[in-house]
Amino acid sequence: IETIQHLFFECSLARVVWSIVAIPLKANNIPTSLRQYWNWCSEWTHTSPPMHAFVLAAICWAIWKARSKACFEFKWLKHPAEIICHACSFLKFWTGLHKEEFQ
Repeated sequence: IETIQHLFFECSLARVVWSIVAIPLKANNIPTSLRQYWNWCSEWTHTSPPMHAFVLAAICWAIWKARSKACFEFKWLKHPAEIICHACSFLKFWTGLHKEEFQ
């Protein structure tokens, strides 16, 4: 059975993605549970621009989408960095819809 815990924190793909995300944040750890994720978000977004919270949400969305594509469409990622690319594409699209709010 797929769980939120496994999908976002225990799956090897998710762990690699969070490790990649941790680099620009200069984080010395990655979230390993939902509670740690919320603490992590709090720690890394409370002193950052509001957009950083959207980035972390987009990463979760991209992990979810990648898992759904693998399960239901049998489309597999070639590299975990693709999740980061998908999240960036989503953010670019989303900020284009909200240009005035982020200028």
